[in-house]
Amino acid sequence: MSSQPTPSQPSAGVDLPLHRHEWDRLVRLPRLVLVVASAGDDNVDAVAGVEAIAAGQRSRALLVRGVVAAIFAEQGTDAAPLDRAGVLAECGAAVRMLAGRLGADVALAYGEWLMDVAASVGRTAWRPGVIRLGGVEVLLAEREFVNEIGRELARALDRQ
Repeated sequence: MSSQPTPSQPSAGVDLPLHRHEWDRLVRLPRLVLVVASAGDDNVDAVAGVEAIAAGQRSRALLVRGVVAAIFAEQGTDAAPLDRAGVLAECGAAVRMLAGRLGADVALAYGEWLMDVAASVGRTAWRPGVIRLGGVEVLLAEREFVNEIGRELARALDRQ
């Protein structure tokens, strides 16, 4: 296999300078973020996470729209889920790879979308440990995960 990326074709029909395993990572990662963000709490709204994934169809980045199309077109199963630290590491690696291949704007759009997916989970009725952000209630533990993704995004884009 050559070291040059083989263009991947997302459902949007755009050639991207990515290896197949890199594209697969981009498609797998939003679901992993959703799983980790909703883990351990029976009261979370995982449907909101799926809706946040779908909301990527309105992204300014063609790459994000292509990833959304690929997620909803797939019928296969994911590899074994990662723990929180593993998902954060994957977020950073994906954003760094995108910044290097497609530029900081695309990397930022993808990273912000991952944060939106994480933030959408857990918006339930008030109870201890819940804060309000922009009129939406968010679990403190879930907000910490969103903040961790944001810090990973900043590190990946050298904006610490």
